[in-house]
Amino acid sequence: MNKILLILLLSVLFSNCGESYKYKTEPTSAFKKIIFHTSECFGTCPTYHLEIDSDKRVKLYAEKVYKDKIGRSYEIDSTKVGYFTGFAKDSIFLALNKETKSIGLENIEFDGVSCCDGSLKTIIVYYDGKKKILQSMFPPEEANNLIKILYEICDKSELERTTKFTIENYKK
Repeated sequence: MNKILLILLLSVLFSNCGESYKYKTEPTSAFKKIIFHTSECFGTCPTYHLEIDSDKRVKLYAEKVYKDKIGRSYEIDSTKVGYFTGFAKDSIFLALNKETKSIGLENIEFDGVSCCDGSLKTIIVYYDGKKKILQSMFPPEEANNLIKILYEICDKSELERTTKFTIENYKK
């Protein structure tokens, strides 16, 4: 009799744990879509227009990319310029998702500075039914990892060249 009571008690406990776990799981993505734009500068800053969604689909318009970033060459790399589509690698997408969750989208703000010699960075994030627009030449330090990951998608993604498309833009 004690064994039966113990089995019943354990089955109730485990079934409740399963239900709790089911409702506490996090969504697979912290965002629905991220759009990232960079502008040119007085040097060799690349000009990118990137869109990535929660299904890992990537659209990239690389408007201007220079051949040699280290040597300050002003020669355009035509192999990296154009319209590209594909999917983000799992490791990059996971890093982007993790960073988007930890950055504090509700509270982070960019100062909107666009005065000087630097690339204007614009990030538009769709999440939880909301749209957040962040724009500055000098984003806050807490956004550095997010921006680094977005540049990595632009620079190192294995995307296929495609025909022209549009990506949402925002200018203050």
